[in-house]
This record gives sequence, structure tokens and C-alpha cells, in this order.
Amino acid sequence: MVNGQSETIILRAEKLELGYRRGEAVVRDLHLDVQRGEIVTLVGPNGSGKSTILRAMARILRPRGGAVYLNGAAIHRLSTRKVAQELAILPQHPIAPGDLTVRDLVQRGRFARQAWWRASNLHDRDVIGWALDSAGLTDLADRRLGTLSGGERQRAWIALALAQEPEILLLDEPTTFLDISHQLEVMALLRKLNAEDGLSIAMVLHDLNQAARFSHRLIAIHEGSVYAAGAPDTVLTEGMLREVFQVEGVIGRDPHTDAPVFTPLYSLRGGSEPRGDAADG
Repeated sequence: MVNGQSETIILRAEKLELGYRRGEAVVRDLHLDVQRGEIVTLVGPNGSGKSTILRAMARILRPRGGAVYLNGAAIHRLSTRKVAQELAILPQHPIAPGDLTVRDLVQRGRFARQAWWRASNLHDRDVIGWALDSAGLTDLADRRLGTLSGGERQRAWIALALAQEPEILLLDEPTTFLDISHQLEVMALLRKLNAEDGLSIAMVLHDLNQAARFSHRLIAIHEGSVYAAGAPDTVLTEGMLREVFQVEGVIGRDPHTDAPVFTPLYSLRGGSEPRGDAADG
């Protein structure tokens, strides 16, 4: 145990209270953890607090109460460099100049590992090469970001995060604005990094079926609190859909992966089930 925290837990929030400026708290008395070597995904409706929680877990947002622990240490007591050496975050809308090359972007991930007086060395170049290769970008290393597809740009940002050599990667909606082919490409890359390189991953996703397919655990967030946490089978239920998402739906099984699959029927916010002839158009 480290500071009362199991060595299997890489990131933990305890009694977390979060909010912006002097407004009402968005998150209250939140407890959650990320196990070493797992993929865990936060799901919930818009405004439930998912991205706010992720920002606090990455030390971007200071809690009003409670604490976040990274490898057993209170994250807000760690230096920025120390946090960046152990944790990387990919926000929802990362920005970089379009004329920057993929290699130049990925090189920036080494800043957390370099002293200001030292130029890049052989190890830095090896890590950059590994990050490019892991993200499938070796052949695109000299391409400018502005010439890439959405999926290629997202993989370039993931490669930047990998160049930090983090133990855990946090991602906020990594598939937003991508078509389905590029969404699956990004999700398959994350699963590969987890399975082959042991990278712990915590992310926010809107797509419940992708969350269930690619995650070891789901954490359903409802009105700033954890409604349910556990294996996809135990969290993605018809009852959870009703209470958390206000949606009536059915849960089936993916014939290829056996993961639970959600089929939406109608929104409960409308007050009643739509008539069959209206549903059929």
C-alpha cells in the first residue's frame, strides 16, 4: 500500500467535489479509481460531469474538495513535470499549427523528459520512433498536420502523448467528429497500446457500444455522481439507460465479441412511447 492506496491502482479520486468559479458544484463526493493496466470509460449524458472529472483527474482543474492521487501521491502536490512523466491527456479539441509536421508534433512529447539545457539524445529519438510506429504514422512522419485526415491527426496526437512515456493516458471523446472507420481505427489503436504495451487508459465516450466493446470497466456518471461501475455487462443495463440517459432500449449481444450491445428505442423525455405508425415513418 502507498498512502493507503493499493499498488494496483494508478489513479484514484476520493471525496471529490468539482465546480467552476462560484457556481454550484458539478460533482459531489465522487469516488472512483483506475486500475493499473485496464481500460476504463466514463459514460453519461451531456452535462453529467464526465469531462469535468477527467480534467480534475489530469490536474487541469483543482478540486473544491477531496483529492486525486496519482500512484499514491496527491496529484496537486506534484510538479507539472512529474505529472507529465506519469500521465498524459488528450483533450477533446487539441490545437497545433497546420504546417507543423507529425514528427515535430510528436517531439514535443519529450519536453517532460528533457532538461532545458539538454538537446534530444538517442533515447529521445528512439522513443519518438516508437511512438510514431505504435500509432502507425512512420510513413507520415514528415507530412504536415494540415494535410492529414481526421483519423490520422488523432493518431498523431496519441503519438505525442506516447512520447511522454506515460503510465496512464486520459482521453476526452477521442472519436468525436470522426467517421465510423476512423473511430474504429482509433479505438483499435488504444486497445493495442493497452494489450501490448500495458498502457492504462481512462477516457470519456458518448458511444455506449464502443465503450462496452473496448473497455474492461465502465463508470456511469449521473448528475455528478457514480451511478454504477464495473464490467460492461453489469453497467450497460436497461435500468441504467432509463435512469441515467432517460432512454428506453434493449440490450443484446455482439455476435463477434459477445460484448453487450445497446439498441435505442425512444426517449423517455417525450413522456410516452411513440406510436408504431409514427416510429415506422
